[in-house]
Amino acid sequence: MTRKLFDEQLAQLKELLIKMGELNCEAIADAVGALEKQDVDLAGKTKAVERQVDEKEQQIERLCLKIILKQQPVASDLLFVTSAMKMITDMERIADQAVDISDLVVKMSKLPYADAVKEIPDMADRVQEMVKNAAKSFVERDGELAKAVCRADDAVDDLFDLVKKKLTTIVHKDIDEDDNGEQALDMLMIAKYLEKIGDHASNIAEWVLFMLTGEHKKLN
Repeated sequence: MTRKLFDEQLAQLKELLIKMGELNCEAIADAVGALEKQDVDLAGKTKAVERQVDEKEQQIERLCLKIILKQQPVASDLLFVTSAMKMITDMERIADQAVDISDLVVKMSKLPYADAVKEIPDMADRVQEMVKNAAKSFVERDGELAKAVCRADDAVDDLFDLVKKKLTTIVHKDIDEDDNGEQALDMLMIAKYLEKIGDHASNIAEWVLFMLTGEHKKLN
């Protein structure tokens, strides 16, 4: 295999990773948009996007194995390829959790949206940015951007704690109102899924730093 072909395959790998990150952001936006609008059809769209993410994961796995087996890359190229294989596991889980949110939206479709919890759309915006920047930092080998992704997770965690406090108050206040109490618990699960998406984005950023340094460290 010539170096030219190898470079072309690396470029293809970068394109697939960027596309997978974009699909993840689309899945998150659809899931939370469905929640805000109580739109069951939009919730269903999340599952279609998740299937595309699965397809991208398989394409990336096959391409990485092809590069390793045929080119036998060394040094930074090997770290890039092996890190890509690690990070797509987190990217696939992000799409799964967007679907989990959508499933709860369908369950809640006949219940009013809990206006008391304004932080959930903010959480969604923040984790989308984290996912986008995590993929970008990987493709561009940008360690500072990767570290920024990890730092951004702290703000998402703070928002989750605030949502949890608000929803705990709602559950205690409406303990005799089955619908309201159940909805509050469902909203808490949605916030938890968004918090976990932030964790996965941080994991991806940590693989970026592994690629650049050869050391895998937990930053969150």
